[in-house]
Amino acid sequence: MMKARGRFSIGIDLGTTNSALAFVPLVSAGTPEILFVPQWESLAGLTEEPTLPSFLYLPDKALAAHIRGREVGGGQWIVGRFARSKASETPGRVVHSAKSWLCHHAADRSAPFLPWGSTDLAREQKISPVRASALILNYLRGTWNSRFAETGFAFDDQEITITVPASFDAAAQRLTIAAAEEAGFPDDVRLLEEPQAAFYCWLERHNSAHELWQRLDYCDAGLRHVLVIDIGGGTSDFSLFELRRNEQSPIPDIRRVAVSEHILLGGDNVGLAIAHLLEPRFAAGGGQLSGAQWNHLVASCCDLKERALAAEGPPDERFVVALAGCGSGMVAGSQATTVTRAEIEDVLMGGFFPLCDAGARPYRTQIALREWGLPYPSDSAVTRHLAEFLRDRPRVDAVLFNGGSVRPSLLRRRLREQVGAWQDGFVPYVLENEEPALAVARGAARFGALLHHQSGYIEAGVAHAVFLEVQGIPATDGETAHPTLVCVLPQGAAPSELFEIADLGLEVRTNQLVRFQAHSSIRFSRSRAGDILAWCEDDFHALPPLQTIVRTAQPSRPETSGSLPVRLVAQMNALGLLQISCVSADPGNQKSWPLEFNTRPHDQDSAGPPGGAGRAREATVQIEPNAAADALENARKQIEIVYTHPAGKREKVTAGTILKSLERILGSPRSGWNGALLRALWPTLDERLDGRRLSVDHEEAWLIVAGFLLRPGFGVVRDDLRIDALWRLHDAGPWFVGRRIKCQEYILWRRVAGGLTRDRQNKLLTGELDRIRSGKAPDELVRLAGSLELIPHETKAELVRSFIDIAVTLTRAKRHCAPYLAALGLLLNRAPLYGGPETVVSPDLVEHAYSAFRGFDWTDPELLELQTLFSRAARVVGDRSLDVSMPLRHLIAGKLEKSGVSPLRTAKIRGFIPVGRSDRASLYDESLPPGLVLGTGRDDAGD
Repeated sequence: MMKARGRFSIGIDLGTTNSALAFVPLVSAGTPEILFVPQWESLAGLTEEPTLPSFLYLPDKALAAHIRGREVGGGQWIVGRFARSKASETPGRVVHSAKSWLCHHAADRSAPFLPWGSTDLAREQKISPVRASALILNYLRGTWNSRFAETGFAFDDQEITITVPASFDAAAQRLTIAAAEEAGFPDDVRLLEEPQAAFYCWLERHNSAHELWQRLDYCDAGLRHVLVIDIGGGTSDFSLFELRRNEQSPIPDIRRVAVSEHILLGGDNVGLAIAHLLEPRFAAGGGQLSGAQWNHLVASCCDLKERALAAEGPPDERFVVALAGCGSGMVAGSQATTVTRAEIEDVLMGGFFPLCDAGARPYRTQIALREWGLPYPSDSAVTRHLAEFLRDRPRVDAVLFNGGSVRPSLLRRRLREQVGAWQDGFVPYVLENEEPALAVARGAARFGALLHHQSGYIEAGVAHAVFLEVQGIPATDGETAHPTLVCVLPQGAAPSELFEIADLGLEVRTNQLVRFQAHSSIRFSRSRAGDILAWCEDDFHALPPLQTIVRTAQPSRPETSGSLPVRLVAQMNALGLLQISCVSADPGNQKSWPLEFNTRPHDQDSAGPPGGAGRAREATVQIEPNAAADALENARKQIEIVYTHPAGKREKVTAGTILKSLERILGSPRSGWNGALLRALWPTLDERLDGRRLSVDHEEAWLIVAGFLLRPGFGVVRDDLRIDALWRLHDAGPWFVGRRIKCQEYILWRRVAGGLTRDRQNKLLTGELDRIRSGKAPDELVRLAGSLELIPHETKAELVRSFIDIAVTLTRAKRHCAPYLAALGLLLNRAPLYGGPETVVSPDLVEHAYSAFRGFDWTDPELLELQTLFSRAARVVGDRSLDVSMPLRHLIAGKLEKSGVSPLRTAKIRGFIPVGRSDRASLYDESLPPGLVLGTGRDDAGD
């Protein structure tokens, strides 16, 4: 429906490298126009350009003062060309590739960690990927309004379409809409796949599809197929379109029939590969550049790639790459080097576009070209990804290239000839968009106009089928080794087409958080809603969990819940967004509850592979306590008795005696109690919080048992509510004041630290910092400080330096220092237990620690913690901003091996080995409940 005041269809290409805005009138025929965007070219002045580089620069105080009052677009961050130019000068103050993060589900896309790995900005100065995208969108919105709002055509009144990669899954699409909402966009913004937009642009400028049909009219077949290859700065996106002859019209019907998986390969990767090629020419002795120097080099190589590939030239043509600010002793005397065109083209053609046969498949290994924390694919060969996409697809008759990374003619020739070779010599016809950098924005504007008139648009249903994990239902092939999935939204489903899953006998717990693990796939085009399949790693892509709270009443206690039979209803709405709801199947309770993506992976349960307990699993069938119901009830009564009546004169209440009595009642040792059983005992203990007033023994035992039942603070559904209840203890304070109870409080909060929010961790530490700085903190407080992964970087850095100084002093005095070394091992750890990579401190602090401790004997029994400390602090995680430099890692590995540490353990320091589940579990200093798996990572059985 047309808006009352809407006159234009606006199309926005929110690109990884560049963004653009086009518009076309809704009420009359016209060609989409490009909105020229004013932006800083340099400090000398402004320029207006058809594209807005998707870079954001936070100026320092001096520069901010210089331009104050002359800001364009408002806000602290400078967007556009000037920001891009600063990427090679001060990369630590520049955000780029924000769009690439939106589909990285291992990261919290609403958390402020960009610029990634920057040590130039404090945490509070950084922004999230959603915020960065919102700033770019808001800049374009402001540019429109500055030009048209006063004439009565405000941005929010127009028909607006934002483009996204066709490979973006439902969660990434939702985050794009979240960015638009944060930018102040209206709530009816549509999404459109970028390859579709590029095709719309070509169709609009070439007499629709009739001209294409005539060019390809070489046989009598009624079908033609067009392949769109869209390779931009961050992604490679493939889409296949089917053209079918329409007997009632000279214009054929067009349908998008296939899209590729999300492939994080683009121009950024080429620049990164060139930087890897050139790094040895700057770093002496086979070493590595520092994180800051590396960021400079990568930014320079991205610029170099643009210059070198803008035009053809002789193979021996040379390009100069300068590396400014190379003050490290690891860097050779020369601050510049040269690279030939032949070398660049060898990287490009050999690494990214090699020749391969039609049966080629991308390599899938644990090692990938990595940078900026993004999950680049293991195989950088675009041609092999394309071969996999075209597997079992119909013949390609024509190909349309789009995106800045395929502007070089040698790449277009390679890809066209490669497709022809796969088709027994049939080379597809090439379609040309005159201005490929603007084609997506223009096509999006055209799409909005066509949709407004309800004619001439491409038929395109759901690109990725959506599945939910279910338990207790066998797959149709009898497979039971992996989770079973039910299809809730089939591939190709039309917009607003409803699908109902009513015959699975699903029940959900009421008045508590319910989670369904979601997956998507492009490989099951024939699956229908309700089909049951077995999960397979190669065919399914994990999405963030979908969740809701099925509220049927207001429970008096958080644990009060029942169950309710439900059916699932799913659709892709008219705006292109996934909508799934739980609908009551109880005739007496006709309600529905929408499921929302949990896109904050560090809020609750850690993510893991499908079927792993670390992944927030579908909660319709919860894991049951591994104890008989009557035994569990008797155990609860025993806890009530202990905290209802004072102990007798000959009785002493201790955590040990309480747990032993529970072992007798439950008939199993406490080491075998699973997470569900432990959490099932918690409500009774929580209800007896006031029972700790009976005696100091009661309070001490209460604290110990609470920590045992709730450890490690996360990993079981609804642990957040349990930690909320436990936090009342902090607000109330101890009943018996003294060192004995205070010590147990420190231990309790350390045991559940992973369930504490950042704010709660800060509150725990703030009141203790003076005591810690004095060097007189008790051991348990020191260990608690080390376990708080979410505290600010500045506080962590202060603790590291302070603990190093204290530990060195204690070591020289032959005094006990193990708690400080244990805390340092957690504070300096490269792979946190529950925090994201943004919580890892600078590698410079590891170098500081090694300098302080390298002279000591690491085999001394009192200093054995040093072995664990440096095994964690020097581990390679595959991210330049987090990894310790190669020379220092080899020194640490050598020192550890001389101290008796096996090469198997030091291998994780000398090279990248993916973090296994046991690696994360080892960060927790006591046994975990059986079946609880922490964090991402492979099963160690496969090591």
